[in-house]
Amino acid sequence: MQLSRRHFIQSLGAVGAASTLPMSLKLGAAPAPTVLNYKSMFNDALANDQRLIGFKDVNKNFALKQMDVEGTIPKALQGSLFRNGPAKLERGDIRYQHLFEGDGMLQQFKFADGKVYHRGKFVQTPKFQQEQLAGKFLYSAPDTKIPNSLAVVDNDTVNTANTNVIAVGDDLWTLWEAGSPARVNPESLDFQGLVNLGEYSRYGNRLKGLPFSAHPKIDGNGDIFNFGLHNSGRIAVYHLGASGVMKNVSLINANYQGGMLHDFLITEKYVLLVLPSLVQSSSDEGYFERIKFNKNLPMRVLVLDKNTLQQVREYQLPPAFVFHFGNAWTQSDGTICFDACLYQDADALHKLSRLMIGKAAINTRSQSVFIRLNTNGRVEITSTNINSEFPRILPNLTGIKNKHLYHLSSSDDALWSESVSRIDTTTGKQEKYRYGSEFLVEEHVPISLNGREKRDYVIGTALHVPSKRTCINVFEAENLSAGPMGRAWLPYHLPLGFHGNFIPA
Repeated sequence: MQLSRRHFIQSLGAVGAASTLPMSLKLGAAPAPTVLNYKSMFNDALANDQRLIGFKDVNKNFALKQMDVEGTIPKALQGSLFRNGPAKLERGDIRYQHLFEGDGMLQQFKFADGKVYHRGKFVQTPKFQQEQLAGKFLYSAPDTKIPNSLAVVDNDTVNTANTNVIAVGDDLWTLWEAGSPARVNPESLDFQGLVNLGEYSRYGNRLKGLPFSAHPKIDGNGDIFNFGLHNSGRIAVYHLGASGVMKNVSLINANYQGGMLHDFLITEKYVLLVLPSLVQSSSDEGYFERIKFNKNLPMRVLVLDKNTLQQVREYQLPPAFVFHFGNAWTQSDGTICFDACLYQDADALHKLSRLMIGKAAINTRSQSVFIRLNTNGRVEITSTNINSEFPRILPNLTGIKNKHLYHLSSSDDALWSESVSRIDTTTGKQEKYRYGSEFLVEEHVPISLNGREKRDYVIGTALHVPSKRTCINVFEAENLSAGPMGRAWLPYHLPLGFHGNFIPA
């Protein structure tokens, strides 16, 4: 049932008055920190396993640097790959207990006339600025309790802007899971303030501070769709214009108590909210620690009409957990199709905590699956038996059928991803380029150039452990298995990040 405007705003206010989601923190000072010294434990582990260097703390920004090029960087490739991820993981003797807690650092790889330039800068959110001035952590994080911490008034108090980055109008929005986007100048990478989602729209200040998740979808006309999860179990769904002005908002009473919802999907007609089989325990553990997998709880798919943002149907899938999706589309007969990197439990979430103390021997992998939601309610799931994460498609195909799905994969004993692959969504055939066990491979982004000669490329970063250097690699999308046609090196390594996007010049 569609909420009245007054009821809708009251509902949002009720959710926003307390701490929102997904990283709700109790107000006031935190209890004494855990006895475990995460910093010391990590340093001891690092001394014996150099693969952990991607999770070291970063102390300063990276100045503009021209990278050393091997092979050929196409001159037609003009623009920047922006990547985001947690980099400030330690202050003083305290190291965060979960990777999701670190303050974000924006990395820019600028392509110009066959050359590549890099710089990196912390997203200087209010939290980062306060703690940088103090020289210590001032606020408790979801899992890490800081002694004598300052009160968390709302989620933006501890906004780390550490997960993704998109272009909105003339700005960059750096994105977190639980609060407002952080606006950044794409020329200077300077922080310009937290975004008021309702500004310049009929919503005014009523959406200020509400969660805006890290995986918005950009429609073919440039419109932006996204969601925000609240600790009430309700989900706010957003539709913005390309300039970032809010067009429509809906509040879905999903009754979802899993505590984490990372990604979603759109088609030409629908918005898909896929609710994994998660619950929260009532223990005194940290926020992420309390999130548990329930093997008896179906994974639910809520289908919303894209124009009204109102729910039109629901499907139930076998119990599963998922971080990321590649794409979805609607067939002519109304069948909804989408892919997912499916886990059989939620151990991947907790792996990111164990890595913070250097526990690297983790065997948790997801598989690419293709799911069909038929109009008669029947669900079909086809597994590829292909190890996969960080799926991406050519951006111009969002919401419509894509022929290829790009993703990362790894062997069971790998710390991080080590290969980049492409799956044919029709035949299931896979082609792969394996960097090898000496590399820690980050998300690779397919891009399409529509100039005089239309070409598709795949670009992505990787950390070479033996030399402690980061490189960025350019592949021809149609010849991925041949390896990079061009590679540019930094003389040092960067922290491993999460997501990013290519912005043409």
